Amino acid sequence: MSEYNFKGIQADSIQLLCENRFNDSKSFYEEHKEELKQGITVPMRQIMLDLSDLMIDIDDMMLTDPVKSVCRIYRDTRGNRNKIKYRENMWMFFRRYKNEFPGAPFYFFEFFPDSFGYGLVFWLYRPALFKEVHRMILGHPDRWLDAVKACEEAGFTYDCRDEYKKELYPDAPEELKPYLRAKNMSFCYYSKDLSRISTPALIDELKLAFDIARPMYEFFIDAYENLMNEGLIKPEDYYRR
Repeated sequence: MSEYNFKGIQADSIQLLCENRFNDSKSFYEEHKEELKQGITVPMRQIMLDLSDLMIDIDDMMLTDPVKSVCRIYRDTRGNRNKIKYRENMWMFFRRYKNEFPGAPFYFFEFFPDSFGYGLVFWLYRPALFKEVHRMILGHPDRWLDAVKACEEAGFTYDCRDEYKKELYPDAPEELKPYLRAKNMSFCYYSKDLSRISTPALIDELKLAFDIARPMYEFFIDAYENLMNEGLIKPEDYYRR
């Protein structure tokens, strides 16, 4: 294990984050702001610093700014039914700059009071656009299945939040059909063992998994770039919604 900036996210820091969320009080937050910063925000940003070389190698347009990549403890509740101002879970995205590449596939890392996870996700705000992934799966089935296998070797499990109820491609090979119903996709790993995020070994774990899953990211980004090249994804349209 190399020398990393990240030294771990400790149990007492997670406990304080939960207490901050429970109190949901600006005065409590301000009293413990520096502790939360050093125990939660700084380590999360250090993860990005330690993974930045790998992420740029995977995609040279990947945003590696640690400040912009990590969510804030303080939630923006404007327009949100949930008015709780503070988080008890934290996440970070490894992706292209969203203002220029809205909806681009991304890697992520997150933790909750009782678990943590990481993986690779491709969601699009218009589900019909995801049919470009279907088209590529049908056009390059071997490449797709190799990418799925790579995700399995990385320890990731396939999931889909929304599917078409109707079979869109009844003549497709059976091994492809589960993916051809998807309106979005994720390949993720989760664990209840929070002790594993308390040491720098987490960086080695993330590096290995993200690198092994690289074929799936490349497949997704090719589909995404096809959509952009065809003018089906335009940043100005996305932020006009």
